[in-house]
Amino acid sequence: MSRDEAARYVGVSTTTFDRMVQAGWMPGPKRVFSRLIWDRLQLDAAFTDLSEQQANPLDRIFTGRLGAKPSAGDLSAVELSHAALEEAREALRRREEQRREDEWEARYEARKAAKRGAGPPRKKP
Repeated sequence: MSRDEAARYVGVSTTTFDRMVQAGWMPGPKRVFSRLIWDRLQLDAAFTDLSEQQANPLDRIFTGRLGAKPSAGDLSAVELSHAALEEAREALRRREEQRREDEWEARYEARKAAKRGAGPPRKKP
């Protein structure tokens, strides 16, 4: 199959397919006369062999595994689009903002309880 057909078969754009071939994730073509042709069985095998290591590092962020930092290999192997990167930054900013707000509210409630001389702060209904 041609380069366009191979990329479509794997489910990526031709540019991404070219990057995958360069990175060794997908097999290279065979030259038949002047045409470059990809073997479907080799594509199937290469696609099956793609591992979690080669997955998009943003997936770990959005699934809540922030403790697992992406390695340098992840970031160099997967080129992130500007829009996806901005979306990730915004999600992290919102998460940090919510954490700070919750922390501030807990401190405020603790001070109020201390002024009243009461026990631990009340929970909201």
